[in-house]
Amino acid sequence: MAFFFGRKKKRSPIQSPSRPQDIKKKRRVFGRTSISQTSNPYSSKPSFVSKLKLRNRKKFKAPSQSILAAPPTRLTANKPSKIKKILSAILIILSVGGIFYFTFFTDYFQINDFQVFEEDTEITSNLNLNKLVTENLQHQNILVFNPSQLIENILTTYPEYQNAEVSKKLPHTIQINLEKYPVAANIIAVIAGSDGLRVQKKYLVNSKGMIIMENEENPDLPYIKIESDKALELNSSPLDKEKLDYIIKLINLFEEKFGIKVVEADYLKKAREVHLETEKDFSVWFDQTKNILPQIDKLKKSLPKLDIYKTPLQYIDLRVSGTNAEKVIYKTK
Repeated sequence: MAFFFGRKKKRSPIQSPSRPQDIKKKRRVFGRTSISQTSNPYSSKPSFVSKLKLRNRKKFKAPSQSILAAPPTRLTANKPSKIKKILSAILIILSVGGIFYFTFFTDYFQINDFQVFEEDTEITSNLNLNKLVTENLQHQNILVFNPSQLIENILTTYPEYQNAEVSKKLPHTIQINLEKYPVAANIIAVIAGSDGLRVQKKYLVNSKGMIIMENEENPDLPYIKIESDKALELNSSPLDKEKLDYIIKLINLFEEKFGIKVVEADYLKKAREVHLETEKDFSVWFDQTKNILPQIDKLKKSLPKLDIYKTPLQYIDLRVSGTNAEKVIYKTK
């Protein structure tokens, strides 16, 4: 007996789990792994979720120190350094104060000795100069001493010196080096006495025109004769520097241009003339108010007509000026 309960349905085949070869056929879709691939328990590769967890775990770093740990106290560490700084400052202040007191409030650097030199020779016999220096150095500290006032006082009081240098020798000595004006010429002063007699007296003058020696002469220097009403005194100036320079230059140029030695030059103050007395026993007259070179050139141009080396001359006058400026007046013996 057959029983029929309905249509017999076809049995669907049993679905077996996916095979590995089937898994390989599956590809990534839009850059992601399929669900079947990530959920495969047999896969050796980490899943997407595992990678994400691993990445987040790497970003998190445990604190190196416990939050509850108390910060180290600096109170005990700062105390020694502050004390050292304070002690160092006190020592510096005391040292500076001690040096200042020793330098300026003791006698160690006070000037108590000096030396005066003139042309590398120490001079001690000038009592007035020593007194002047002593007064300027009294109660002076050598470290702060300014020598400018001392130099000014020496050059003003002793005009024969053209320069003065002051050097310090620690701890309490001053050295002064004095430089005199060079000796420039011999002066022959013709002095008229009360009895009408004329007396000649010789002096030496420096380049400033100041008499530095009397009854002395230097034959290597020019001789200049002047007239005076009385005897000349030391440190007086019978000639100022400008006139002295003019006469010396005139003598040197004449000897250089003509090869004739000048025995002496007569300076006529009132006439403002200079007469050169030559070794040829004639004189040449110059105007002291005019330039030297034009007068020298005028005599030089006259040499073809006037032989000054052989003609027995008494004088040659070069003072003529104006229209006859080239004219030379002379007188023979």
